[in-house]
Amino acid sequence: MKKTAFVSGSSRGIGRAIAVELARRGFAVAINGRAESAALSQTLNAIEAAGGHGVAVPGDVTQPANIAPLLDRVEAALGPITTLVANAGAGPLRRADILEVAPDGLMHCLTANTVGPFFLVQECARRMLGRQAPEGQHTSISIISSANATAASPNKADYCISKAGTAMIAKLFAQKLSPHGVQVVDIRPGVIETDLSAAVIDEYRRRIAEEDLALFPRVGQPEDIAKVAGCIADGDLPYVTGSVIAVDGGLSAERF
Repeated sequence: MKKTAFVSGSSRGIGRAIAVELARRGFAVAINGRAESAALSQTLNAIEAAGGHGVAVPGDVTQPANIAPLLDRVEAALGPITTLVANAGAGPLRRADILEVAPDGLMHCLTANTVGPFFLVQECARRMLGRQAPEGQHTSISIISSANATAASPNKADYCISKAGTAMIAKLFAQKLSPHGVQVVDIRPGVIETDLSAAVIDEYRRRIAEEDLALFPRVGQPEDIAKVAGCIADGDLPYVTGSVIAVDGGLSAERF
């Protein structure tokens, strides 16, 4: 039975790792970045090196008008999407005290982390509901949020607010799609070593080592997220939906 995945924001980091993991599991994978780039080609090469098949479908998924035509291209190339991983997002334009957040910073985060993912999930959900999946075909949507969906950081309030919205998207669509057998999960990374975190990763390493910021004494890697996304996509956790899976080394664990 053919398995087709679309992974938004997969030119590097977490998205690339997820795309490669899904390819390794036998998915045909459509990868995505805002535009054609060397990084997107590198992801495609990594998919092929893992023995998989992929296509690059560049386009800006933060713009709702782009989404349906982009998914048309995916399905024309690979067939109906059975798994969506809504990973594309953005960090804050600038880290600033909450009293100094500017409108452009808030709108940047909301557009990338809330508006774009909402309309991407909406369009994919419409397509999943509009066709009869073959018996035994697992369909799923994984939405990549952040520990900052609930962990407040006043020096990046715009990002936190937008990721709280991302998390709510998962809850809402899980409720809508569960009667139709579509699994929806909020995968919530903690401190992950990527290009986006490069400027602050050493400080987080220090805090993990010296302040027990997380329970496991290391920062996370993109592959840590990818393994969870692969399990969801393959239906290895069939009784999980509307749930948060925190992949954060215990960062969010309540402690006394």
